Amino acid sequence: MTLWPRTMAAQLVGLLLIGLVAAHAVGLLLVVTNGEAIHSISREQMTEHAAVAWRLGTLPEAQARQALAAARDDNATYALATASDVSPGNEEGLDQDLIRTQLVNSLRLPADAVRVSLVRLDSRRGDLRISLRTPGALWVNTLQHPVMSQAWRRPLRFSVPVSTLPVLVIVFLFVRRILRPIKALAHAAERVSRGEQVEPLPVTGPSEAREVTQAFNLMQQRITRFVDDRTRMLGAISHDLRTPITSLRLRAELVDDAPLKAAMIRTLDEMRVMVEETLRFARDDARNEDTREIDLQALLRDVADEQRAQGRDVQVHDLAASALPYRCRPVNLKRALSNLVDNAVHYGRRARLALTNGPAGMLEIHVDDDGPGIPADRLQDVFKPFVRLDPARSRNRQDASNVGLGLSIARSCIEAHGGRLELENRSLDQPGLRAVISLPT
Repeated sequence: MTLWPRTMAAQLVGLLLIGLVAAHAVGLLLVVTNGEAIHSISREQMTEHAAVAWRLGTLPEAQARQALAAARDDNATYALATASDVSPGNEEGLDQDLIRTQLVNSLRLPADAVRVSLVRLDSRRGDLRISLRTPGALWVNTLQHPVMSQAWRRPLRFSVPVSTLPVLVIVFLFVRRILRPIKALAHAAERVSRGEQVEPLPVTGPSEAREVTQAFNLMQQRITRFVDDRTRMLGAISHDLRTPITSLRLRAELVDDAPLKAAMIRTLDEMRVMVEETLRFARDDARNEDTREIDLQALLRDVADEQRAQGRDVQVHDLAASALPYRCRPVNLKRALSNLVDNAVHYGRRARLALTNGPAGMLEIHVDDDGPGIPADRLQDVFKPFVRLDPARSRNRQDASNVGLGLSIARSCIEAHGGRLELENRSLDQPGLRAVISLPT
């Protein structure tokens, strides 16, 4: 499990938030490392109050005491005494130095006549004691409670909402618009992988998305043109071959030698079937059939019923009572299943169909037979056109309809749906061959 989001929109938002956090961290680092504990505005006020108290302390003693007592409030106390009440241990610090320098310059006092002590009480307040020596050798002692700077907390309460929220709102408004062409391209590519014909996508969005969309439209146009050209070419070849095959068939009928005549007719029939099956294989009916939603379980039952109507032993297992909607090209998929069932019955006497859930969210259709199986090193060879593993798998080598294209056509149909077709030998306890169709959901 990874914490990094998978979608492009979430990654863009995540990178944006990381950038904002980094910017705030750099700014706070500069603020925190300046060493100031008192808020700058509060420090200026405290310094000014101390200067005013010193001026009051320069009045005659009785009048000065009365004035300083009257100046007291809840946040500050002022007193005239013979000694300073500043503790020498708390005089070191940047704030103390700034206040001392400002008072020395503004009141024109010697450096030893100004003493400043700061004791921090909590994150918000502290005790600031300032003692100023008067010309009469008395000390004006002040106790004030300045506002502490809270360097890392106070700025965040303002900067984070102001800088982050508007940016996130703008990102959420525009990220879907920016990524819409990418999502449309992904959806179209998924449909093309299933063999569907997709209308050219509109060229919109950023320049990079426009370039990718144009490349996709051009790729699909070239693939369609290539398939159409191949189909027309093979159709023309097939048509041209039918004429001499028919002519040879007529001439074979005139042969007097019966065995030779039968052999010639059988060979010509095989040639005719090969030409027709080759044309069907090249035509790729998947591109001419619209995709629609069907009940996949009903399709399996239809295939089994049609096979049983021809007297074949075909069974269907592991089907649920409820329908299983699936979007596909029914005729094309049924053609693949029929070829596999034909192959199973032809070589294994019977066929059993089952529908299960495969790995990675795939649907799996199993077609089992009871035949001799196929050597492990030849499992992929049977998918090649016109390949027949005689005599291991062929019980009827004189069957003209068996030209070695059934499995090739079946795999082509399945791959046109974005799926896979694999063959595997069953266990030793249950010999036979299993065809596994994996279809994306």
